[in-house]
Amino acid sequence: MINVYAKSTNSKKIIILNGDRHSLRCRQRSKLSNGLKVKPMRFVSYKDMDKIKKKNKDKVVGPFNFYSISKL
Repeated sequence: MINVYAKSTNSKKIIILNGDRHSLRCRQRSKLSNGLKVKPMRFVSYKDMDKIKKKNKDKVVGPFNFYSISKL
């Protein structure tokens, strides 16, 4: 498991995700059902997350388990 820090879609919160390398790679390269590309995650370093957490604890959410590999 890898801890990853990513910004939300509106860049107001930071989300802590616990996931493996394969599920993160699938998420970054995936496409929607209509063929359009999914917006990639915007990752943040640990230092940036720690600075924001010290200023305002409400802006950091998580940790959540992230597993995006589907079963056929």
